[in-house]
Amino acid sequence: MGKKSKKAKDGLDDKVKEKKAKKAKKAKRSEPQLESRPNPIDPSLRYQMIETAAYYIAEKHGFDPRKSVEDWAQAEQEIDTMLDEEEKNR
Repeated sequence: MGKKSKKAKDGLDDKVKEKKAKKAKKAKRSEPQLESRPNPIDPSLRYQMIETAAYYIAEKHGFDPRKSVEDWAQAEQEIDTMLDEEEKNR
């Protein structure tokens, strides 16, 4: 059982570094990209609009608590789409 030569060890280190770099690059690529858009309304007003929309969405299925997160996400999507359309039409 001989020791690895310095050259072989350096080659192994390079491979490890390459794998780590590829993983980091892949992780960075998979991060969600946040849109940077100007928010034309007050955040508290947007929150209230989402809250109201989520209420009406939940009402349609009898306020099933297992769907509350989905209802909120759907309401956010609907309100943001509506606000984007309004901004485009200005």
